[in-house]
Amino acid sequence: MQLPFKEQAGDVPYRISSGTMPVQFNKTGDWRFLTPVRREKTAPCAAACPLHGGMAEWIGLMSEGDWRGAWQAISRSNPFPAITGYVCYRFCQEECSRGRFDEAVAIGSLERELGAWRHREYKGKEAPPAAAKTGHRHKVAVIGSGPAGLSCAYYLSLLGADVTVFERDPVPGGLLALGIPEYRLPRHVLNTEIDLLKAQGVEFIVGKAIGRDIAFTELRRDFAAVFIATGAGREKKLGIPGEDLPGVSGALRYLARIHLEGEAPKARNALVIGGGNAAVDAACLARLQGADVTLAYRRTREVMPAHPEEVKAAEEAGVKFLFQTVPQAILGEEKVEGVRLVRADASKRGDNLALVSGSAFDLAFDLVLVAIGQEPELDFVRPGFVLTSDAAWTGLPGVFGGGDAATGPANVAAAIGAGREGARAIASYLELDMHTAEGPVIAPPFDAKAPVVAYDSLNPFLAGRQGRAARPEEEAARCLSCGRCNRCGICWLFCPDLAVEPEGEMNFLLDYCKGCGICARECPGGVLEMEVAQSD
Repeated sequence: MQLPFKEQAGDVPYRISSGTMPVQFNKTGDWRFLTPVRREKTAPCAAACPLHGGMAEWIGLMSEGDWRGAWQAISRSNPFPAITGYVCYRFCQEECSRGRFDEAVAIGSLERELGAWRHREYKGKEAPPAAAKTGHRHKVAVIGSGPAGLSCAYYLSLLGADVTVFERDPVPGGLLALGIPEYRLPRHVLNTEIDLLKAQGVEFIVGKAIGRDIAFTELRRDFAAVFIATGAGREKKLGIPGEDLPGVSGALRYLARIHLEGEAPKARNALVIGGGNAAVDAACLARLQGADVTLAYRRTREVMPAHPEEVKAAEEAGVKFLFQTVPQAILGEEKVEGVRLVRADASKRGDNLALVSGSAFDLAFDLVLVAIGQEPELDFVRPGFVLTSDAAWTGLPGVFGGGDAATGPANVAAAIGAGREGARAIASYLELDMHTAEGPVIAPPFDAKAPVVAYDSLNPFLAGRQGRAARPEEEAARCLSCGRCNRCGICWLFCPDLAVEPEGEMNFLLDYCKGCGICARECPGGVLEMEVAQSD
């Protein structure tokens, strides 16, 4: 029988090898028409996180017991895991692929553990390694010591700048110190972070407001760059009769008074107006102060902007909720005595409210806390000045901004990310080297267009179903490393042709790979793909 090919060069695109030699000598890669390719993708947790924190990398290092390496990895995106571990709403966990298999990895708890490790490691010791303190050092002013300001100060200090943070309140921390209740963020955690920044060389000037005590023009003259991180501190008014009566207060002002003075005016019946996280925090603190608390929100519970976990916790603390309820007037002669409320039809956020005719009713209250939104106060720059949310640079030479001052009220993680991006922009403006001997100080910009690894491309069954673990290293080991090759060795273990290097980068030995695709099907992180081979 005549063979279908001649064994001469160029006669056929692929040569079919045969024989009884060991696989190392019999290069069966000539059979291949598909080639395994390693393509790393964005994990769902990182895509959902406002910080885009590269969870798979630092969690993988933590699972190996390399806490220092894990800190170095997470700090490039998030320098305050101790803070976010307490206050972040864990958008990452909501999208964790493991949650579709058994139970999501406790990413927030792991952040908290890593932050606590950092505090133990550095507190009372030398400051974290920073850029060399030699040669000309640029001076940078940061206005505001909330999460955006602290983040910007952290990175610029590491890059070798002399950073001064200006805070109008008597204590540093901004929203973290005065707006978030201590049961959500223990103050010793925040104070340790500020102590570490001071040890790193960051200077804090408190009780000085720009525009009131220090002119903005003076700041621009004395500093090479300025970062505006003043947040959104001006509370919006209701615009109804009686809101200037004693006993009516903005929710943030009420929270700040408790945190600065330790207590607030006593009240028997308090009404909180609003549906955001600040409203829920104020309601819970008023409840802790001993008041009977009712929270009125103008729309339905389903569209309430506060995080569902916070709403549930408030209910468990005894806060009562009135949905689809709008205040019409605050009643009283010399102080608050009650509020006139009216029902509203169900509506989505952004829609106009339709009030129900004849549905008004009065309730007795001696304290009213208003939390219907905040806006930035930027008149110290110039009247009418606003920050844009799509870029850190303001258009003024050397002036940058970010966080809630640009976007309006958001969340702590988003503000930390804005401070990081502000530091990146200022470093480029001042031509600072963003690398040290230990690697990049700031993670590369997040690519929102990069593909997010799909759950269907993962193989969680190799890990087996298991609940959360008590030890941080064991819990970290539950991470599937979605979209990232962590050199787990599964491809080497399952390869029938010994076509994967067993050490190092675990590269493919294409001389022996037949392109069967077993490695791609078994890859836990969905990193491997098969593509058509290119013939020689």
